Amino acid sequence: MRELQAEPLSPIDAATLWPQMHRLGTEVIATRAGENLLVSSGLAATGLTRLPRVPRTAVLGLKRGLGYRGVLVARELAGGAGWEVVSLRMAREKDDEAVTSLLSSIGVEVARRGGRSLYLRYPEGSPHRDAIRKGGLMPYRLEQLHAIPASTAPAETIFRPARRRDRHGVFRLYCRVVPEHIRRQEAPTQQDWRSVHDSYDCVREFVFEHEGAVAAWVGLGDRECRVLVDSSVEGLTDAALHVVETHAPRHGTLVLGEDQTTLEHEVAARGYLALGVRVLCARRLALMNPLKEVVAVPAGSAVLPQ
Repeated sequence: MRELQAEPLSPIDAATLWPQMHRLGTEVIATRAGENLLVSSGLAATGLTRLPRVPRTAVLGLKRGLGYRGVLVARELAGGAGWEVVSLRMAREKDDEAVTSLLSSIGVEVARRGGRSLYLRYPEGSPHRDAIRKGGLMPYRLEQLHAIPASTAPAETIFRPARRRDRHGVFRLYCRVVPEHIRRQEAPTQQDWRSVHDSYDCVREFVFEHEGAVAAWVGLGDRECRVLVDSSVEGLTDAALHVVETHAPRHGTLVLGEDQTTLEHEVAARGYLALGVRVLCARRLALMNPLKEVVAVPAGSAVLPQ
């Protein structure tokens, strides 16, 4: 039996994909903006129209005759060290072989393009969990989603808008408040942190400095918000959640890691509604560097150890 092999889509393949999108009705992963990125990258590949700059993407398809059994889209994150799987769609309700083949192939494609890490998020309890693990992605963190309640409080805050020079301070805060076993998987270096930060899709960011260091960070996206807080500074958790409640988008969602227990207890007391849990997976990749040319050397001229 021939092993399934997903392949990157050519411009011609991309042009034939869009009329079949209605058949790919099963969404495997917990996407946020994956569908828009799928359409944008596909149109850019066909050359049918000129679009604003789209992040580097890889689109893989698993064909079944003239149709598609599954399609996967991954995007390159900031810094180039990490990539994120933003959409994985299938024609069948459950197709473990297709999921495993697509994820295995995207790992090879990302490594070929110089990526070191591949990230993916899927809902807890997903029937595709085993197939995702067979594709090489291993879970290392849970993300809890909470609906942000509306706030009528004034927008005054001790936080200030983040600037470019705050990036290193936010990374140092991340190193202080996130457990080592999580950092080892997703951001052992500042370049890796740039990729993780880019996956948050923050539109606005706020920071608070204490004794010359960044003690709290709030990142707000179009739909999701995130918080990093040094709990040793008294009253900072309440101030950070106030920023979230007064500046978050309508129907926004607060994303907390399983290790953020202090924030979890605080949001429960403030009336945040739990929406569900996502599993965050990662796969570390080896760089695929081509071998340099080899020149034959006569045996007599070789220097042998004495």
